[in-house]
Amino acid sequence: MIRTAPLAAVLIACLLTPALAVVAEAQEAGQQESPPAEAPPQEPESQEAPPEAAPPPLQGQSAAPTREELLRLIQEQRKLIEALMKRIEDLEKKLAEQSGNAEAHRKEVEALRLQIESMTRRLDELQSELPAADYQKALEERLKRVEEGAQKAPELPPDVVSAGDFPGSIRIPGTDAAVKFGGRVRVATVMTLDPLGSVDRFLTNSIPVDEAVGFGEGRQTNINANTSRFNFELRTPTGAGQMRAFIEGDFFGDGNSFRLRHAYGQFRGFLAGQTWSTFSDPAATHEDLDFEGVSSENVIRQPLIRYTWLPKEKLSIAAAIETPRVSVTNGTGSELYPDVVGRLIWKFKEIGHLQFSGMVKQVRAAPLNDPEDFVSEPGWGASLSGVVPFYRWNLTDRFIFQVNGGYGASRYINDLNSLGGQDGVFDPATGDFEVLPAFGWYLAYEHMWKEWEITRETNLRSSLIWSMVNVNNAPFQPGDAYHRTHRLGVNVIFSPIKRMDLGIEYIWGTRENKDGSDGSARQIQMVVIFRF
Repeated sequence: MIRTAPLAAVLIACLLTPALAVVAEAQEAGQQESPPAEAPPQEPESQEAPPEAAPPPLQGQSAAPTREELLRLIQEQRKLIEALMKRIEDLEKKLAEQSGNAEAHRKEVEALRLQIESMTRRLDELQSELPAADYQKALEERLKRVEEGAQKAPELPPDVVSAGDFPGSIRIPGTDAAVKFGGRVRVATVMTLDPLGSVDRFLTNSIPVDEAVGFGEGRQTNINANTSRFNFELRTPTGAGQMRAFIEGDFFGDGNSFRLRHAYGQFRGFLAGQTWSTFSDPAATHEDLDFEGVSSENVIRQPLIRYTWLPKEKLSIAAAIETPRVSVTNGTGSELYPDVVGRLIWKFKEIGHLQFSGMVKQVRAAPLNDPEDFVSEPGWGASLSGVVPFYRWNLTDRFIFQVNGGYGASRYINDLNSLGGQDGVFDPATGDFEVLPAFGWYLAYEHMWKEWEITRETNLRSSLIWSMVNVNNAPFQPGDAYHRTHRLGVNVIFSPIKRMDLGIEYIWGTRENKDGSDGSARQIQMVVIFRF
């Protein structure tokens, strides 16, 4: 009878090995955060679409267990199996010590073995249900992110156009195309508290250093709605993939006339038309309320041809040629070659990303006193930007930042692009030409005020944004040449309903000229936005 103990141990080990493997696989599946392999919203259509989610249970039937419940059940099964294994080991020891009771213990071991087999079958059933629960949860989260992103910034082109994930669209009768209409109504009340060269937005470059230059009265109020937008998007299958077209405009042209913002088409990773420059990072979505935007940020729309590919799930690489623009002082710019731009984006923590972009261009211009005598110099620019989320009191706040700089790259710095003439400068006395180096940066901190129920319901949030722009002046530039500006903004925004934002922002800025003279200005803006 004593010989049966090793034999039982061997049989039990053989039977337990598959069970333990299943348990280990279940534990690994529970620890994984990413959803199962499926066609993400930004992959080519050639990949298979994920299967449809399982239908809801019929009335009177119990609902399918959630992923968390399945993981809890698997963990409980694992603990029970471990307890039974410990019991078997104890019994085997007793078999070796008490030969008289060996037969009774052998029967008990056999009963425990049968119980383990039954529990293992149940574990297999739970494991088979886990992928469906994982997929359903991942699908719901993915659709929620897509819908929220489409509502807030529909003009942002995806890296790669794919089928599906087109919330809010309607099918065009008699065709296989779908169209979506959208836009926003934006009303801004702008109260300027000091002399400033703009009454409807805060132009840091227009801060007067000498109030006697005639910028008008300091205190002014302006109410405008010409920054309201309208857009439509169309998607249609082509047999080789989805095609996407997007057109958007606002009424910020002269005399409130219609102005084109975006007009582009996409097929897979290929994009052509007018949209955000590849050098820009519109995904660094700080919530500054001023329509002009942060003075140092790199955000510009221009015609381009771009290709984007995704070597990894969270990595994006793009290359483009874009329309050139040269703006110089005491001369006239002339564009001969397109700007060549490259970009790399790495995404992390769901809402976080880092972007690096580079640009090379030709700075070609002629002096005003000799418009046929063109000179050409190389220009370049570099940009680093990103969104870094962090967690405090179970909330997600964000740091948003950007650093831009280069030679002859003023078009890609917001305040210098508005001012003009900052790519280079001609010496009116000698005709010498010098490309101007410039750089700028901003840092924004956004806090979500969700400590109380009322602030959670209204999505109350606030931002603090500080920016700086600097131009290294040429020695022959006059003393009143633009040298450095600072801008500080703080705001509070809430959303009484999902598609409506109300906010107020205080802005303060300074301008310093080459000779060291400076001035400052303040502005208060109250903004209401309705999205549709």
